[in-house]
This record gives sequence, C-alpha cells and structure tokens, in this order.
Amino acid sequence: MQHKVMVSLCLVFLIGCTPKEKSYIPQEGDLVTWKQNPQLIVKAKLGLRREHIPDQFDYEFYRPAREHYLGQFPIDYTPEKFEPIAQQEADSLPMPDSNRQLQFDLKLSNLDFQATDGYLPDHDDQVRVRIEGLTIDMRAEKLDTYKTFLQRKEFFKKNSKFEKYGLTCYPKKVADNFYGCYGKSKEQDVAGVLLDVVALENTVDNRFVQIRGESYEPNKYGGIWVQWETNLNNWDKWQEIDSAIWRLLGTWNSAPSPQKLTK
Repeated sequence: MQHKVMVSLCLVFLIGCTPKEKSYIPQEGDLVTWKQNPQLIVKAKLGLRREHIPDQFDYEFYRPAREHYLGQFPIDYTPEKFEPIAQQEADSLPMPDSNRQLQFDLKLSNLDFQATDGYLPDHDDQVRVRIEGLTIDMRAEKLDTYKTFLQRKEFFKKNSKFEKYGLTCYPKKVADNFYGCYGKSKEQDVAGVLLDVVALENTVDNRFVQIRGESYEPNKYGGIWVQWETNLNNWDKWQEIDSAIWRLLGTWNSAPSPQKLTK
C-alpha cells in the first residue's frame, strides 16, 4: 500500500513539473482562417500586431493565442482575396470566444503609430473596429440600426434636430455636448450607422472615447453588430469609415459560396 502511495505521489510531482506546451500566438504575415459565424469566415494575412497593455486581470482574461485580431491597416488597404473554403472546413472551424471576436484597426493618415489593446484609441487618426453577433434580444426584437435610432429618441432633447456631415443629430438630455446621430450607409443591405458623440476635449485627468459608431445589421453575414471607436476630429469621416469596414469584410470573407449573402 505504501509503495502505491509513493508511486502516486511521484506521478503527481512529475505531472506538476512538466512544462505546459505554449499556445502559438499569431504573427504578422500569418495566413489565418477565423470563423465569426457560418456566413462570415475571414481568411486573411495578418497585419501589424498590437502591443498589449498589462492590467490586473491578465491572469484570468488575457489569451493572445485566442484573439481574432487581424491587425492595423490603412483605411484604403486592399487585402488579398482568397477563394471560398470548402463546407467541410467551414463546419470544422470553432466559433470565437464571446470576448475575443473579430477585431482590427484602421489608420486615417500615413502617420506611423503603435496599435495597442488599451482602453482608448492610440492616435487621433485611428479607428478601432470590433465585430460581434447580434444578441438574442436584438434578434427577438428584429432590431436594425434605424429602429435602434428611433428607440433612442426618448433620450434626445425635443425639437432639437440638426444636420451635420450628412448625419441627422440630436443633443442628448444627459448633458450638453453629448449627441446621438444617424446616417445612411452606402453599402447595400446595411441600414446605416449610429454615432454617440461626446464633443469635449480629452484632458490628462479625464480621457474618454469621443465617438462610438454602431451598426446593427440582421441582413448582413447572418446578422452582425459592427462597433467602432475614434476621435472627435474624425466626425466628418464617418461614411468613409463605414464604407471601408464593409469593403474589408466583403474581401476577407471566404465562407462557402452558397452561404454568402448576395451583394
């Protein structure tokens, strides 16, 4: 009996001391095939990698090998187009983690700056983009971008509508210099873009995201929620940003042909 216990303890120590195999972290230039959903499967060569900003929750949540971050690209970037993958391969691909879905950054100028995963955009000319699936509630209510805009009108000041940069905007009740805007997209089957704008300057002691853009689109790629962030100086570039996002998704998408949405 004592011999068996000793053997068991030895095995425990051996297993505990065996180094775990490290997961591969995707690098710039790697060709990846990442499944957002059955109708949106991105096949792309990765761009410049972002720098991680450590925080106290890294041990629990930071998993760079599982992140679907495509890279940082110029807004006029034209990626290589790949043929649709086979249905068998598509079925075998895992869905992304709920908190590590498709992401990429866009640059609105030729300036060089390092992308990070920090809380705020890294530069005045950066756009951070995140793609998620529509929530169960969104699908149940059959929400799209314009319907969501109408729902939010209760938070806007009455009789305060104004037009700016091709957007319909309202000041918000919550505070001066806070605005909600809606603009129509040039993309087929896309209802439009919602903007939440905070028209205040960032300071050393008070930093925040100045513009958040959102599109809730049930008719694109099986239903996706496009989210992006940028700085106030890019308010007038909202349509250029929107068009670039949809153009890139269309080029990157290599889902099997029968499942692709008609453009």
